[in-house]
Amino acid sequence: MHAPEEGHHRPRSTRRRLAGMTLGCVATLVLAACGSSEAAGGTAGESGGPTQLTVGYFPLVHTATAVHAQDAGLFEERGLQVELEQTAGGAQAIPSLMAGENDIIFSNYTSAVLAAQQGLPIRIIAGNDVGADDHAIMVNEDSSFQEPANLAGARIAVNNLKNIGTVAVNAVLEDAGVDISTIEFVELPLPDMQGALDAGNVDAIWQVEPFQASALANGDRVLFKLFSGPVDDMPVGGWITTEQFVQEQPEAVEAFRQALAASVEELQGNRERLVELVPTYSQVPAEVVQQVALPEWDAEPNPEQLRKMSDLMLEYEIISEEFDVSKIIVE
Repeated sequence: MHAPEEGHHRPRSTRRRLAGMTLGCVATLVLAACGSSEAAGGTAGESGGPTQLTVGYFPLVHTATAVHAQDAGLFEERGLQVELEQTAGGAQAIPSLMAGENDIIFSNYTSAVLAAQQGLPIRIIAGNDVGADDHAIMVNEDSSFQEPANLAGARIAVNNLKNIGTVAVNAVLEDAGVDISTIEFVELPLPDMQGALDAGNVDAIWQVEPFQASALANGDRVLFKLFSGPVDDMPVGGWITTEQFVQEQPEAVEAFRQALAASVEELQGNRERLVELVPTYSQVPAEVVQQVALPEWDAEPNPEQLRKMSDLMLEYEIISEEFDVSKIIVE
């Protein structure tokens, strides 16, 4: 399975290491200049026309919420003219948000909290996907690993060393009695994990749909659902913007939230619509969408679960001090 790439929406152009370096560098450059009002466009109240927004999203099944909101006219109904821009993912997309290239982006929450803890004026304005059956830790069919407790000393592939995947793996393994200091996380792009597992370069891989369906078709098996036990129903990603944008464009923020909530309601469990929609903006074909474990969506950020995630980030030294995540959630 190849990585999802650009569809009909116009794109914007291994061992442990410090994944937060990019965010730290950006913080020093853009704290005073993020989220420019020029990028945001005018409000409907000022000109009588729609508010123009540029929204960055990573092209997976999970971000069908934004694409459906655009294609179904849910943004337009609420006075928004949205241009969707494909991004490379949460951690990589945050600098583009800070530079004013996007008004709103999709990001995994761990990257957003890490950026905020480092001083970037990040604000969470809407939820998106919650950890469910579409995330799993997988092994080869003939692997000797049969349960999480067996993974002491294992090499586990994740797509980023400081994101929700490492947090969830650590939490599940620690709950199973594993000394997590023995775990070696190997950073690999999601499309490359299957080959690394087959070659014996790693012992287990974190697969999110549609890669999970591809791995199952390859004969691999699920060792455990990633978001289970202590991280059951953990929120994975949502929509973020800057404090400046929230202050300058509150009506646009509320309109975006309403449109996304309507999109979630229409997409929840709607495989037929996803089969139709996902191939239009990604390289995931319809026959794969027919097989994937469907995402679980929630348009409302969950402060209690996000606090729990932030506490785990501190425990696993992804952030350096306790962080009150509620202060970055826009009510």
